[in-house]
Amino acid sequence: MRPIFAALLCFLLGGCLKPPPPAGITRLQFYFYGWPPDSIVIRETIKAFERENPDIKVDLTLINPGSYSERMQTLMVGGVVPDVMSLDINSYYEWADRGLLLDVTDIMEQAQREQKMTFMPIVPDQLLYHGRYYTVPYNMCGVILQMNLDIFRRGGIAIPPPEGITWDWVARVAPKLARSSGNPDAPAQFFCSMPDMTSLLFSFGARIFDDDQNPRKVLVRSPEAEEMCRYVRRLVATKAVISRAETTTGSNLNFETLFSRGQNAARIHGMWDHPGMYGIPAGFDWDVAPFPAGPGGRRVTANGAYMLGICPRSKNIEAARKFLRFYLTPRCIEILDRSGAFMPLFREMRNWPGIVPPADPRHRQYYFDTMERGMCCFPVHGPGVAELRRIIDGRLGQVSGEPDVPIPVILQTLEGEIYRWLDREKEDGFYR
Repeated sequence: MRPIFAALLCFLLGGCLKPPPPAGITRLQFYFYGWPPDSIVIRETIKAFERENPDIKVDLTLINPGSYSERMQTLMVGGVVPDVMSLDINSYYEWADRGLLLDVTDIMEQAQREQKMTFMPIVPDQLLYHGRYYTVPYNMCGVILQMNLDIFRRGGIAIPPPEGITWDWVARVAPKLARSSGNPDAPAQFFCSMPDMTSLLFSFGARIFDDDQNPRKVLVRSPEAEEMCRYVRRLVATKAVISRAETTTGSNLNFETLFSRGQNAARIHGMWDHPGMYGIPAGFDWDVAPFPAGPGGRRVTANGAYMLGICPRSKNIEAARKFLRFYLTPRCIEILDRSGAFMPLFREMRNWPGIVPPADPRHRQYYFDTMERGMCCFPVHGPGVAELRRIIDGRLGQVSGEPDVPIPVILQTLEGEIYRWLDREKEDGFYR
């Protein structure tokens, strides 16, 4: 099927063609990726925006996250694009580099001036690309440890102060709480799902490149990476954790199901996904702790983000810019925060009452801590990051899945795969 025909067919099936708007009304097409619960608060922000801008109507199209990037690329190839689209940080840099996103640096700078507030460091650290912004974020933070307090109580495990939440602590207490470790009296089936390998690498002080903006040398063969791999094998040997492959097969909600049904004592997630969402009981007895620290107390995680972008080929650029500006106003941020799934991105909003607190409201601080400089890392701030993360997680999956393979062999193989990835990116015109 030709790309243009495929794009047009996809466009029609998406239900995006609307009757012509009344005279004087601008209609924006907004493609949003997410599950139905995610779209509830987005629809509220659209209603608020339309009340303030009666000459603009926003048509929302909800797309399953699993097919979003592929569908958007198909549409762009065929020249059929929305005015505004939500973005995945994994594709952000490549889309910006290829000119598929409008430069919105002035919107980001204007918001800080008008609100007399400053963005948390995670915003410029992660989203400035060659010194410019091509997206307006409305949620960004790293991941932390969420805990089922009832399971910890029944297991007789006291939760230590923040400095005691380490990966070494996890390896010690996990078998006491998980029946999968051979303890029939344990209160949970598993302790948690295996965290992503990139976050573990960072927490153990390992690096992937010499320069995460313009990489030249791969650094994964290091003592720190070997120590991380030895830890993973030690943790897997307890049988207290369930592999990521087992929890992501078939449904994106398996993480939530395991936690909400009391099968997992804990899970590693961000503010965008908490009890009260995705079928997790709103009265769930939970609390949060910092992301477990590696050697030397280092806490660094990969981050998640919800962002908006404008297609340069939009016929409604000014209306789309107005829509993105609205997402950085206190009025819109208040709507987002009421849902409990979004973090305000301005430092001055750290204590906003709308943020859904865990059992101890003081522990909201742990979410904000992940937004400070150096607390979130990405393998590379540039095109191809999604493929790079798959390479890292896939190869390091050998550490837990094939315990007979020597760790130095795994890291050497990973190094070669990353160099080949880098060569392919250079052939495509990136990282020169």
